[in-house]
Amino acid sequence: PFLEAPASARTCGSGSAGNVHISTRRNQHRVAKEKNMRIPLSVPTNLFRSRRASTNSRKILSAAMSLANNGLAACVDAAADALLRGGIVALPTDTVYGLACLADCPVAVGRVYAVKGRSSGKPLAVCLDSAARVPDYTIPQDGCSVNAALLKDLLPGPVTLVLPRGPRLSDRLNPGVSAVGIRVPDHPFILALCRRIRRPVALTSANASGASDSLRPDDFSSLWPDIDLLIDGGCLKPGPASTVVELMPAARLYRVLRTGRALESTACRLARHGYRLEGAEACSSGVAAAGPDDCRLPVPLQVAS
Repeated sequence: PFLEAPASARTCGSGSAGNVHISTRRNQHRVAKEKNMRIPLSVPTNLFRSRRASTNSRKILSAAMSLANNGLAACVDAAADALLRGGIVALPTDTVYGLACLADCPVAVGRVYAVKGRSSGKPLAVCLDSAARVPDYTIPQDGCSVNAALLKDLLPGPVTLVLPRGPRLSDRLNPGVSAVGIRVPDHPFILALCRRIRRPVALTSANASGASDSLRPDDFSSLWPDIDLLIDGGCLKPGPASTVVELMPAARLYRVLRTGRALESTACRLARHGYRLEGAEACSSGVAAAGPDDCRLPVPLQVAS
């Protein structure tokens, strides 16, 4: 038997006609035929079995699709439908696998925290489809905004930019936190998904809180029974999660909150736009003419994810 979609998954807007939350194999094949999906998917059979055998050895994923077999368009359709129904989607990014939900759906956001066992004091990042949309969800600091050229230079890419949050974000997303982490991943699937729904997506790593980052679906198998759709993007390139930097445009400073996988290239791009690392000297002279790999900066201690 397949897991029924949670009741909460139908509380945050209407999705497309094809419901990816299915409860019987007959319904799965009917929906698959309507969406021109292949059943079985390319995902190995053992992917659908939860490791939570102690609680219910029969539990399996609600639904899963493969970018390789089902194609980008069909995967985007299914993921958009799941998100708009208030569901949680596990998906690939340009760094590690993530869990995504609508940032303006408090029920879905609460489920993400519960699935990960994440402390409510740890905020979620917001994923957008382009650098041009960053000003829509942030505000200037002391009258100074981040230059559009800098945003375009950094995004899309494996970096999270922490900026003062704007009023268009739901008050129930990261309540009491005056800043927001913005992600524009350099991955065709998640960019297409964000363009489709045109709403901010809350994004966090697909792992139990404190566990290692996930580079393939099997790495977060303990979470499968609690997600509504898995998009299988294969095995991702090894490496840590995104680099997290807090920007202070008024002072032209930045602070490294997590080193991640793109610190050097991020630091050099920031230096080219006149930003200095807080509490340290800027890159050596000649950075403007040097490539990202030629720049070296002091590296602060990495904070826990």
